[in-house]
Amino acid sequence: MKTHWKKVFNRDYLGSHDLDEGKDLIAIIDHVEIREVKDTSGKDGKCNVAVFTTNVKPMILNVTNCKAVKKFSGSNFIEDWKNIPITIYSVEVKAFGELVDALRIRPKQPNQEKLELTPEHERWGEAVKYLAKPDSTIDNITKRYKLSEENRQKLQEAAI
Repeated sequence: MKTHWKKVFNRDYLGSHDLDEGKDLIAIIDHVEIREVKDTSGKDGKCNVAVFTTNVKPMILNVTNCKAVKKFSGSNFIEDWKNIPITIYSVEVKAFGELVDALRIRPKQPNQEKLELTPEHERWGEAVKYLAKPDSTIDNITKRYKLSEENRQKLQEAAI
């Protein structure tokens, strides 16, 4: 096994060098927060940062990756970007006038066992609020959670 030269530096955020060459990383976003970070020129700026449920360094989300997470969550709001499974990979992109390795999120979520959404589940209240919105559908909820027929009816009644 060879060591990427960037692994020597103490980096606070996930980088392409943290992935095994040619391998994807599957992780679950615990939440996304706004953090002040330094860019490559040393200037401070605010970024969306994905914090994971496992012992994986946080990942700065660029616009491309924010769009992927938005698609998976069904929401434009980072406060709703919780418990989202993603697959991260490294790809060479043109940036700053040269080719660099960049992290990207695959357009399809990894296959994972869906959790059962019940009135006792911590996300039940959020699901009720979501369904109360005009353009929301129960189909978006069932993309991420198992829902019994009984709980489907309870959820729809609670959202009225």
